[in-house]
Amino acid sequence: MSKTYEIHSLSAGAPRIAILGGSGLYRLPGAERLDELEVPTPFGAPSGLITIALLSGKSIAFLSRHGSAHGVAPQQINYRANLWALKSLGVEGVISSSAVGSLVASHGTDTFAVPDQLIDRTWGRADTYYDGTLPTGVQHLPAAEPYCAALRGVVITALEKLGEGFRDHGTVAVINGPRFATRAESEILAAGGAHLISMTQYPEPVLAAELNMGFANLSYVTDANTGHDGSASVTAEIVLARLEAAQSRILAVLGAVTELLETDYVGPQLMDSAAVRRVLEYRPPSLEKGPAFQQQVQS
Repeated sequence: MSKTYEIHSLSAGAPRIAILGGSGLYRLPGAERLDELEVPTPFGAPSGLITIALLSGKSIAFLSRHGSAHGVAPQQINYRANLWALKSLGVEGVISSSAVGSLVASHGTDTFAVPDQLIDRTWGRADTYYDGTLPTGVQHLPAAEPYCAALRGVVITALEKLGEGFRDHGTVAVINGPRFATRAESEILAAGGAHLISMTQYPEPVLAAELNMGFANLSYVTDANTGHDGSASVTAEIVLARLEAAQSRILAVLGAVTELLETDYVGPQLMDSAAVRRVLEYRPPSLEKGPAFQQQVQS
């Protein structure tokens, strides 16, 4: 295990793409592991070690958002540390996988979706690098389109290539968790325009955008949430069992996305580059500087 990152030690080069594994995806079977990194950040520790691997012949970074054994609850994930760590390694685009519930019949169980909008119904999560409490200053992110259109297009093409059933759009409502929604809450969210429900799709997209990284999500619909289609209400056992059954399909899509993504992909430049660099160069006084923090920063 390495605590420093040496780009030139990797024959495939620095990873331009990262995969954030959701529930049930704690490693990447079939990928060739090159290194495993402990990446310290000014915002605390990420969810776990970051794996550098070859997938579809390309260098990628992989991080499991819930930790290696699903030990981190959705509202406790250190989202800022996770995205900062990936950007510090040179990542330009992030593909996340998520288990989601369906709120409407158009987004059925055992299918995929590629969300294009979100509704934030979380609270208490550190969801910006620019709130004025850090020397990075106050910045205001344009967030009308929270997901990167170019990366979404690649995910859609991968799903088409594999013949998977999917919806090429969707509004995902993000609740705090770890409990599932009540029936009344689900009805309100559906009436408000949400198609899907998740516990983790906020603030990942906006934090990525604040660092000028593109972000897209591959959602796998595990359930009908509180049973709008007449099925039983969701339980953790249902979600995990269906994720396990679908894991090979999810991995195949992620592999196809990696294969299709252009090697010169650059994330949308929504934030001032100088502001992004200030975030990447920020060091809190309490943080001990040493070899583990001498990483190559790219912005």
